Amino acid sequence: MATTTLSSKGQLVIPLELRRMLGLHVGDRLQCEVDGEKIILTPETRARAGCRIGADGLPILTAPKGAPEMTPERVKEILSE
Repeated sequence: MATTTLSSKGQLVIPLELRRMLGLHVGDRLQCEVDGEKIILTPETRARAGCRIGADGLPILTAPKGAPEMTPERVKEILSE
């Protein structure tokens, strides 16, 4: 179990370990609901990358709609997470 603190602005930080477990990234949206005295956060479904095999037998990855452009800087950012 992880612990976090509510800020004066009503914000929570989801611990890195949990974000990694759930594959959460900056800008991801979470649905919020109350169940008794519990707050339940559920990641909204998001478009996933696709993959197909090219004529040369190598995989071709396709980004989901709205995905950021893959620049060298973005790749470094992803790899550092």
